[in-house]
Amino acid sequence: MARTKPSKQLSQDEIERFLAAAEALHKSIIGPSWHTTASTTKRFVRSTDRC
Repeated sequence: MARTKPSKQLSQDEIERFLAAAEALHKSIIGPSWHTTASTTKRFVRSTDRC
């Protein structure tokens, strides 16, 4: 299907807002699981050091 309207060129402000929103979304998804994984790994390493 062909486009009926030409694509819009984004302004620098729109690009910066998009990137800021994308970064916030990424951190909200990845941040909690990465934090949990990292602290779980530290506990595992500490427990195996005692052996």
